[in-house]
Amino acid sequence: MRIRYSNGKTHAAVVAEASEWFIDFRAGDVNGEARLRFIEWLRRSPEHIQAYLEVSGVWSELPGSDPEGRFDIASLIASARNESDVIPLSRVSARPPPVPPAAEPRAFRRLPRRPVLAVAALALLASITALFLVINRDTARSYATGIGEQRTIQLMDGSTVELNSRSRVKVRFTDHRREVALIEGQALFRVAKDKQRTFVVRAGEAEVRAVGTEFDVYRKHTETVVTVVEGRVETYPGSDGGAAAIVLSAGEQLTVLPHTVTKPTRADTVAATAWVQKRLIFEETPLSEVAEEFNRYNRRPLAIDDPELQKLKISGVYSSTDPASLINFLRNQNSVRVVETENQVRVVRREAH
Repeated sequence: MRIRYSNGKTHAAVVAEASEWFIDFRAGDVNGEARLRFIEWLRRSPEHIQAYLEVSGVWSELPGSDPEGRFDIASLIASARNESDVIPLSRVSARPPPVPPAAEPRAFRRLPRRPVLAVAALALLASITALFLVINRDTARSYATGIGEQRTIQLMDGSTVELNSRSRVKVRFTDHRREVALIEGQALFRVAKDKQRTFVVRAGEAEVRAVGTEFDVYRKHTETVVTVVEGRVETYPGSDGGAAAIVLSAGEQLTVLPHTVTKPTRADTVAATAWVQKRLIFEETPLSEVAEEFNRYNRRPLAIDDPELQKLKISGVYSSTDPASLINFLRNQNSVRVVETENQVRVVRREAH
Protein backbone atom coordinates (compact mmCIF):
# COMPACT_ATOMS: atom_id res chain seq x y z
CA MET A 1 0.00 0.00 0.00
CA ARG A 2 1.27 3.44 -0.79
CA ILE A 3 0.48 6.24 1.61
CA ARG A 4 0.25 9.89 0.77
CA TYR A 5 -0.31 12.27 3.63
CA SER A 6 -3.03 14.91 3.31
CA ASN A 7 -0.51 17.64 4.17
CA GLY A 8 1.52 16.75 1.06
CA LYS A 9 4.02 14.29 2.58
CA THR A 10 5.03 11.62 0.10
CA HIS A 11 7.31 8.61 0.19
CA ALA A 12 10.23 11.01 -0.23
CA ALA A 13 9.15 12.85 2.92
CA VAL A 14 8.99 9.58 4.86
CA VAL A 15 12.48 8.71 3.61
CA ALA A 16 13.63 12.13 4.87
CA GLU A 17 12.27 11.26 8.32
CA ALA A 18 14.08 7.93 8.18
CA SER A 19 17.28 9.75 7.23
CA GLU A 20 16.99 11.98 10.29
CA TRP A 21 16.69 8.92 12.54
CA PHE A 22 19.64 7.29 10.76
CA ILE A 23 21.83 10.37 11.27
CA ASP A 24 20.82 10.65 14.93
CA PHE A 25 21.77 7.03 15.60
CA ARG A 26 25.06 7.41 13.73
CA ALA A 27 25.88 10.49 15.80
CA GLY A 28 24.89 8.79 19.05
CA ASP A 29 22.29 11.46 19.80
CA VAL A 30 19.44 9.08 20.64
CA ASN A 31 18.61 8.72 24.34
CA GLY A 32 16.11 6.35 25.96
CA GLU A 33 13.09 8.55 25.33
CA ALA A 34 14.08 9.10 21.71
CA ARG A 35 14.51 5.35 21.24
CA LEU A 36 10.91 4.82 22.31
CA ARG A 37 9.80 7.47 19.81
CA PHE A 38 11.81 5.69 17.11
CA ILE A 39 10.13 2.37 17.95
CA GLU A 40 6.71 4.02 17.83
CA TRP A 41 7.61 5.61 14.48
CA LEU A 42 8.55 2.20 13.07
CA ARG A 43 5.33 0.62 14.32
CA ARG A 44 3.05 3.22 12.82
CA SER A 45 3.42 1.89 9.27
CA PRO A 46 5.33 -0.73 7.28
CA GLU A 47 6.35 2.11 4.96
CA HIS A 48 8.38 3.60 7.82
CA ILE A 49 10.29 0.34 8.19
CA GLN A 50 10.85 0.16 4.45
CA ALA A 51 12.12 3.75 4.36
CA TYR A 52 14.55 3.15 7.20
CA LEU A 53 15.83 0.03 5.48
CA GLU A 54 16.30 1.94 2.25
CA VAL A 55 18.34 4.56 4.06
CA SER A 56 20.44 1.98 5.88
CA GLY A 57 21.07 0.03 2.70
CA VAL A 58 19.47 -3.18 3.94
CA TRP A 59 16.13 -3.14 2.14
CA SER A 60 17.60 -4.39 -1.11
CA GLU A 61 18.81 -7.52 0.72
CA LEU A 62 15.38 -8.54 2.02
CA PRO A 63 13.75 -11.74 0.61
CA GLY A 64 11.95 -9.95 -2.25
CA SER A 65 15.29 -8.71 -3.55
CA ASP A 66 17.10 -12.01 -3.10
CA PRO A 67 15.98 -14.14 -6.08
CA GLU A 68 19.16 -16.20 -5.90
CA GLY A 69 18.36 -17.33 -2.36
CA ARG A 70 21.62 -16.09 -0.87
CA PHE A 71 20.03 -15.76 2.58
CA ASP A 72 18.51 -18.52 4.68
CA ILE A 73 15.60 -16.40 5.94
CA ALA A 74 14.29 -19.03 8.34
CA SER A 75 17.66 -19.19 10.03
CA LEU A 76 17.94 -15.41 10.12
CA ILE A 77 14.56 -15.03 11.77
CA ALA A 78 15.27 -17.81 14.24
CA SER A 79 18.55 -16.16 15.09
CA ALA A 80 16.96 -12.73 15.34
CA ARG A 81 14.33 -13.94 17.80
CA ASN A 82 17.11 -15.05 20.12
CA GLU A 83 18.85 -11.70 19.92
CA SER A 84 18.38 -9.21 22.74
CA ASP A 85 17.94 -6.34 20.28
CA VAL A 86 14.75 -7.66 18.62
CA ILE A 87 11.89 -5.31 19.49
CA PRO A 88 8.70 -7.16 20.50
CA LEU A 89 5.54 -5.68 18.99
CA SER A 90 3.08 -7.19 21.46
CA ARG A 91 3.90 -4.74 24.20
CA VAL A 92 5.97 -1.64 25.00
CA SER A 93 8.51 -2.27 27.70
CA ALA A 94 8.69 0.15 30.58
CA ARG A 95 12.42 0.33 29.96
CA PRO A 96 13.57 1.52 26.55
CA PRO A 97 14.68 -1.57 24.58
CA PRO A 98 17.96 -1.22 22.73
CA VAL A 99 17.78 -0.35 19.04
CA PRO A 100 20.21 -2.05 16.67
CA PRO A 101 22.83 0.28 15.21
CA ALA A 102 22.04 1.33 11.65
CA ALA A 103 24.25 0.32 8.77
CA GLU A 104 25.63 2.92 6.43
CA PRO A 105 23.67 3.66 3.23
CA ARG A 106 24.57 1.41 0.31
CA ALA A 107 25.94 4.35 -1.68
CA PHE A 108 28.55 5.01 1.03
CA ARG A 109 29.04 1.55 2.54
CA ARG A 110 32.51 0.08 2.56
CA LEU A 111 33.29 -3.63 2.66
CA PRO A 112 33.67 -4.79 6.28
CA ARG A 113 37.27 -4.91 7.36
CA ARG A 114 36.66 -7.37 10.16
CA PRO A 115 34.42 -10.44 10.48
CA VAL A 116 32.64 -8.81 13.42
CA LEU A 117 31.30 -6.08 11.12
CA ALA A 118 29.84 -8.69 8.80
CA VAL A 119 28.19 -10.41 11.77
CA ALA A 120 26.77 -7.08 12.96
CA ALA A 121 25.35 -6.35 9.51
CA LEU A 122 23.79 -9.81 9.38
CA ALA A 123 22.28 -9.33 12.85
CA LEU A 124 20.79 -6.00 11.73
CA LEU A 125 19.32 -7.62 8.63
CA ALA A 126 17.87 -10.49 10.65
CA SER A 127 16.46 -8.21 13.35
CA ILE A 128 14.71 -5.80 11.00
CA THR A 129 13.56 -8.67 8.77
CA ALA A 130 11.97 -10.33 11.79
CA LEU A 131 10.38 -7.03 12.82
CA PHE A 132 9.00 -6.54 9.30
CA LEU A 133 7.62 -10.08 9.12
CA VAL A 134 6.02 -9.91 12.57
CA ILE A 135 4.21 -6.72 11.60
CA ASN A 136 2.98 -8.39 8.41
CA ARG A 137 2.20 -11.85 9.82
CA ASP A 138 -1.48 -10.87 9.68
CA THR A 139 -2.95 -9.66 6.40
CA ALA A 140 -4.66 -6.83 8.30
CA ARG A 141 -3.01 -3.42 8.32
CA SER A 142 -3.65 -0.78 10.96
CA TYR A 143 -3.35 2.96 10.43
CA ALA A 144 -3.79 5.79 12.91
CA THR A 145 -3.53 9.55 13.24
CA GLY A 146 -2.69 11.73 16.21
CA ILE A 147 -4.11 15.04 17.38
CA GLY A 148 -4.35 17.45 14.45
CA GLU A 149 -2.98 14.89 11.95
CA GLN A 150 -4.78 13.74 8.80
CA ARG A 151 -3.63 11.28 6.19
CA THR A 152 -4.79 9.61 2.99
CA ILE A 153 -4.43 5.84 2.66
CA GLN A 154 -4.51 4.30 -0.79
CA LEU A 155 -5.64 0.69 -0.63
CA MET A 156 -4.43 -2.06 -2.92
CA ASP A 157 -7.77 -2.18 -4.78
CA GLY A 158 -7.60 1.51 -5.71
CA SER A 159 -9.95 2.68 -2.94
CA THR A 160 -8.83 5.50 -0.67
CA VAL A 161 -9.45 6.28 2.99
CA GLU A 162 -9.17 9.86 4.24
CA LEU A 163 -8.41 9.50 7.93
CA ASN A 164 -9.34 12.40 10.21
CA SER A 165 -7.47 13.43 13.35
CA ARG A 166 -7.38 11.04 16.30
CA SER A 167 -8.68 8.18 14.19
CA ARG A 168 -7.72 4.55 13.72
CA VAL A 169 -8.67 1.91 11.17
CA LYS A 170 -7.80 -1.71 10.55
CA VAL A 171 -7.91 -2.91 6.94
CA ARG A 172 -8.27 -6.55 5.95
CA PHE A 173 -8.62 -7.77 2.34
CA THR A 174 -9.40 -11.33 1.30
CA ASP A 175 -10.25 -12.93 -2.03
CA HIS A 176 -13.96 -12.41 -1.33
CA ARG A 177 -14.23 -9.38 0.92
CA ARG A 178 -12.75 -5.94 1.59
CA GLU A 179 -13.23 -4.94 5.20
CA VAL A 180 -12.28 -1.84 7.20
CA ALA A 181 -12.86 -1.54 10.93
CA LEU A 182 -13.14 2.07 12.10
CA ILE A 183 -11.95 1.61 15.65
CA GLU A 184 -12.20 5.27 16.55
CA GLY A 185 -12.61 8.65 14.89
CA GLN A 186 -13.75 9.56 11.40
CA ALA A 187 -12.94 8.54 7.83
CA LEU A 188 -14.06 9.40 4.31
CA PHE A 189 -14.16 6.38 1.99
CA ARG A 190 -13.89 6.50 -1.79
CA VAL A 191 -14.58 2.94 -2.90
CA ALA A 192 -13.30 1.45 -6.14
CA LYS A 193 -15.72 -0.86 -7.92
CA ASP A 194 -15.11 -4.56 -7.48
CA LYS A 195 -18.07 -6.83 -8.26
CA GLN A 196 -16.29 -9.82 -6.78
CA ARG A 197 -15.63 -8.32 -3.34
CA THR A 198 -17.98 -6.34 -1.14
CA PHE A 199 -16.51 -3.29 0.61
CA VAL A 200 -17.59 -3.29 4.27
CA VAL A 201 -16.94 -0.72 7.00
CA ARG A 202 -17.61 -1.65 10.62
CA ALA A 203 -17.89 1.13 13.20
CA GLY A 204 -19.39 0.52 16.62
CA GLU A 205 -22.95 -0.70 16.15
CA ALA A 206 -22.99 0.04 12.42
CA GLU A 207 -21.97 -1.93 9.36
CA VAL A 208 -21.85 -0.15 6.00
CA ARG A 209 -21.62 -1.96 2.66
CA ALA A 210 -20.86 -0.15 -0.57
CA VAL A 211 -19.65 -0.66 -4.13
CA GLY A 212 -18.24 2.27 -6.09
CA THR A 213 -19.31 5.12 -3.84
CA GLU A 214 -18.10 7.86 -1.47
CA PHE A 215 -19.26 8.11 2.11
CA ASP A 216 -18.21 9.44 5.51
CA VAL A 217 -18.34 7.46 8.77
CA TYR A 218 -17.91 9.23 12.10
CA ARG A 219 -17.65 7.03 15.18
CA LYS A 220 -18.42 9.19 18.19
CA HIS A 221 -18.48 8.17 21.86
CA THR A 222 -22.13 7.09 21.89
CA GLU A 223 -23.16 6.96 18.23
CA THR A 224 -21.98 6.45 14.67
CA VAL A 225 -22.97 8.87 11.89
CA VAL A 226 -23.00 7.70 8.26
CA THR A 227 -23.19 10.31 5.48
CA VAL A 228 -23.31 9.39 1.77
CA VAL A 229 -21.63 11.86 -0.58
CA GLU A 230 -21.99 9.89 -3.81
CA GLY A 231 -23.66 6.65 -4.82
CA ARG A 232 -25.56 4.39 -2.44
CA VAL A 233 -24.70 2.33 0.62
CA GLU A 234 -26.46 -0.29 2.73
CA THR A 235 -26.27 0.34 6.46
CA TYR A 236 -26.92 -2.48 8.92
CA PRO A 237 -27.64 -1.46 12.52
CA GLY A 238 -26.08 -3.82 15.05
CA SER A 239 -22.52 -5.06 15.18
CA ASP A 240 -23.49 -8.51 13.84
CA GLY A 241 -24.98 -7.10 10.62
CA GLY A 242 -28.07 -9.26 11.11
CA ALA A 243 -30.65 -6.45 11.00
CA ALA A 244 -32.44 -5.39 7.85
CA ALA A 245 -30.47 -3.07 5.61
CA ILE A 246 -31.24 0.65 5.43
CA VAL A 247 -30.36 2.03 2.02
CA LEU A 248 -28.82 5.51 1.93
CA SER A 249 -28.48 7.54 -1.26
CA ALA A 250 -26.25 10.51 -2.03
CA GLY A 251 -26.99 13.44 0.28
CA GLU A 252 -28.54 11.28 3.02
CA GLN A 253 -27.40 10.63 6.56
CA LEU A 254 -28.37 8.46 9.51
CA THR A 255 -27.19 7.92 13.07
CA VAL A 256 -26.73 4.47 14.63
CA LEU A 257 -26.96 4.22 18.42
CA PRO A 258 -26.49 1.13 20.60
CA HIS A 259 -30.19 0.23 20.63
CA THR A 260 -31.76 2.31 17.89
CA VAL A 261 -31.17 3.98 14.55
CA THR A 262 -32.53 7.21 13.13
CA LYS A 263 -34.39 7.42 9.86
CA PRO A 264 -32.39 8.66 6.86
CA THR A 265 -32.46 12.45 6.58
CA ARG A 266 -31.13 14.98 4.10
CA ALA A 267 -27.62 16.03 5.05
CA ASP A 268 -25.27 18.90 4.34
CA THR A 269 -22.47 16.83 2.84
CA VAL A 270 -20.24 19.89 2.56
CA ALA A 271 -20.44 20.41 6.32
CA ALA A 272 -20.08 16.69 7.05
CA THR A 273 -16.85 16.45 5.05
CA ALA A 274 -15.49 19.95 5.72
CA TRP A 275 -12.81 18.42 7.94
CA VAL A 276 -11.02 17.22 4.78
CA GLN A 277 -10.48 20.92 3.94
CA LYS A 278 -9.44 21.56 7.57
CA ARG A 279 -12.66 23.43 8.32
CA LEU A 280 -15.21 22.97 11.09
CA ILE A 281 -18.77 23.97 10.19
CA PHE A 282 -21.37 24.25 12.95
CA GLU A 283 -25.06 25.05 12.58
CA GLU A 284 -26.87 25.51 15.90
CA THR A 285 -24.55 22.85 17.38
CA PRO A 286 -24.43 22.35 21.18
CA LEU A 287 -21.20 23.63 22.69
CA SER A 288 -20.51 20.14 24.09
CA GLU A 289 -20.35 18.74 20.54
CA VAL A 290 -18.30 21.72 19.38
CA ALA A 291 -15.79 20.98 22.14
CA GLU A 292 -15.64 17.32 21.10
CA GLU A 293 -14.73 18.38 17.56
CA PHE A 294 -12.30 21.06 18.70
CA ASN A 295 -10.43 18.58 20.90
CA ARG A 296 -9.68 16.32 17.93
CA TYR A 297 -7.31 18.92 16.52
CA ASN A 298 -5.83 20.69 19.53
CA ARG A 299 -3.55 19.54 22.33
CA ARG A 300 -5.13 21.97 24.80
CA PRO A 301 -8.68 20.59 25.17
CA LEU A 302 -11.75 22.75 25.45
CA ALA A 303 -13.49 22.01 28.77
CA ILE A 304 -17.07 22.93 29.71
CA ASP A 305 -18.27 21.69 33.10
CA ASP A 306 -21.50 23.68 33.33
CA PRO A 307 -24.36 21.51 31.95
CA GLU A 308 -26.27 24.61 30.80
CA LEU A 309 -23.27 25.97 28.90
CA GLN A 310 -22.86 22.60 27.20
CA LYS A 311 -26.25 23.20 25.57
CA LEU A 312 -25.25 26.63 24.22
CA LYS A 313 -25.83 26.66 20.44
CA ILE A 314 -22.88 27.57 18.23
CA SER A 315 -22.89 28.41 14.51
CA GLY A 316 -20.08 29.38 12.16
CA VAL A 317 -17.11 28.18 10.13
CA TYR A 318 -13.78 27.74 11.90
CA SER A 319 -10.32 26.52 11.01
CA SER A 320 -9.29 23.19 12.53
CA THR A 321 -5.63 24.26 12.33
CA ASP A 322 -6.20 27.62 14.07
CA PRO A 323 -7.62 27.16 17.59
CA ALA A 324 -7.80 30.92 18.06
CA SER A 325 -10.62 31.19 15.51
CA LEU A 326 -13.06 29.43 17.84
CA ILE A 327 -11.58 30.71 21.09
CA ASN A 328 -11.86 34.33 19.95
CA PHE A 329 -15.48 33.74 18.98
CA LEU A 330 -16.25 32.42 22.46
CA ARG A 331 -14.48 35.37 24.07
CA ASN A 332 -16.91 37.71 22.33
CA GLN A 333 -19.98 35.97 23.75
CA ASN A 334 -21.69 37.87 26.54
CA SER A 335 -22.74 34.76 28.43
CA VAL A 336 -19.39 33.01 28.76
CA ARG A 337 -15.82 33.66 29.84
CA VAL A 338 -12.75 31.89 28.49
CA VAL A 339 -9.99 30.92 30.93
CA GLU A 340 -6.80 29.69 29.28
CA THR A 341 -4.15 27.67 31.10
CA GLU A 342 -1.12 25.77 29.88
CA ASN A 343 -3.08 22.52 29.79
CA GLN A 344 -6.62 23.47 28.75
CA VAL A 345 -9.09 26.11 27.62
CA ARG A 346 -11.99 26.31 30.07
CA VAL A 347 -15.31 27.93 29.25
CA VAL A 348 -17.23 29.18 32.29
CA ARG A 349 -20.34 31.22 32.89
CA ARG A 350 -19.76 34.98 32.92
CA GLU A 351 -20.72 36.48 36.25
CA ALA A 352 -23.42 39.14 36.15
CA HIS A 353 -22.37 42.54 37.50
